[in-house]
Amino acid sequence: MNKDEDAELISKAKATAVQYLKEKYKLDVEITYEHKLPKYVAYSINFKGNVKGQKEQTFDISVNYKTQETSDFIISPELEKVLLEKGYELS
Repeated sequence: MNKDEDAELISKAKATAVQYLKEKYKLDVEITYEHKLPKYVAYSINFKGNVKGQKEQTFDISVNYKTQETSDFIISPELEKVLLEKGYELS
């Protein structure tokens, strides 16, 4: 896989992560870090980011670039507090 193909996979997975957080939690987020795992480990791209304008409300999320499914959603205590206050159930 060349750099252009990697960039396309990352771009598509990033859009999936942003859309997931917008649809599920009504969050506008920015991605600040991305890492594509080697294929022999997993077909995943890991992202880190924060809610726009709220640097302390951080998250990590993975996207399978073959299926565009999200997983491994981890949030900071600050973001957890905001989501719970908005009535979201976090499991």
